[in-house]
Formats: sequence, C-alpha cells, structure tokens
Amino acid sequence: MGVPRVPRAIARPLIALLSGAGLVLSTPGAAQASASYHMPARNEGGVSITATFHGAVVPRPYNPDPDAYSGDRKCLNTEQEYAPTPGCGGFKLKLKLHNVRNQPGFELPNPAPNPDPWKNRFHVSADVGRTYGCMRADGAFDPYIRLTIREQMWPEHHPDSTDVLSILAALRADPDADVEPYFYVNFKPVEMTCPPGMTPALYGIRVSDLQASVSADQVFGLAYWQHPGPFYA
Repeated sequence: MGVPRVPRAIARPLIALLSGAGLVLSTPGAAQASASYHMPARNEGGVSITATFHGAVVPRPYNPDPDAYSGDRKCLNTEQEYAPTPGCGGFKLKLKLHNVRNQPGFELPNPAPNPDPWKNRFHVSADVGRTYGCMRADGAFDPYIRLTIREQMWPEHHPDSTDVLSILAALRADPDADVEPYFYVNFKPVEMTCPPGMTPALYGIRVSDLQASVSADQVFGLAYWQHPGPFYA
C-alpha cells in the first residue's frame, strides 16, 4: 500500500477553505496532552470507565520515513514497541475500570483461556481527525488537508494488557490493585509537498466518538461504553 499523497494542486484551494490568514503554532516539535473522560455503565451498578488520553505525538516539522524503525523520522515500531512514533505521530489511551470487584462472578476462579482472539479482550475505536499543512518561518500555519479515519486502537505493552482473564486474575490476587488496559494509535504516513520557504507539519489531532467493548466469559459479559469527546492534541 502506497503512502497517501497531498498534491499541491489540491492543497492550494484548500488553503482558502480552511486557513484564511493562517493559524499560529506556538511551539514546534512534539505536543503532549492529557484529558480524562467518564464512560458510564450502561446498567445501574455496572462497570464504568475513566478513559484518559495522553502521550500525544504531533510531529513539527513533519518529515516521516515510512520504512524507518529508529530516529526522529521513524514510523515503524519494533516487535517490543507499542507507541506512537516521532515521525508519524499518534497518541495513547488508558481505561481505568470501576466497580469490577462488585460484579456477579468476580469471586469465581478464572476459566481456561478462549482461543478466539476477539473473545475476552477489550477493544477500542474512535474517529480520529488529523490536520496537515505547511508552516511558515514566523510560525503561522496553512492547513492543507484534514483526514478523519475510524481507528482501531492497539494494546500498549503487550496484548495481554487488554485480556479480561489477565485483568481479573490481577484484581483477584491483590484487593488494592488498579489494573488499566492500555492502548495506542500510530498514524500511517502522509506524503505532502509545501511551497518554497514553508515546512510540512501536523497541526493537531481530534478524537471523537470513543467506543470501548468487550465480550467476556466472566464478570463483564457483552458490554459497551461510549463517549462523544472530542479530545484535542
């Protein structure tokens, strides 16, 4: 699959539609942001979630290397890396689960693992918008294109961090434990060209319609949580 391109012939008309006199970027480089949202239980007394966005990476300047596993332009993670990359950008998400120990079935022992990869795991998706454009020497920014893609988020650290049986085992073993499934998004690269004297940049990220779900043999059953957002970085 090729790298998405933003041709200059298309980008120039979009400046008039999106930018006006241009936006001002206060700080170059990677941006960090954190925000938390409450996702209520769908049934009274059920499990609710606090979703926290953090660790956003917004590359400025934007010069990704689609094939790099290291360096400031890297867009690929090695086998043991689960994070947004400095070349392509992205963000992290953690889910804090509330009231799990009060659910029916929590006192039962863990059953045998289910071989179905979608069973007994938390899954998270959201509409993720990105704004790319060109940065002037004075810090002003002309947005050329906005992309909004439904992103499936991936487990951070290790896939077991989102596994229901692992989460329940940790909570049962330690009555004071707080176990939080972690996720991340690493964006795919976008290839674009700027006019002379301007530098490509990712201006910002917008995350909306956050949805979390699980289909579990114990405690959670078939459960679903949602928050409209948005979260900005």
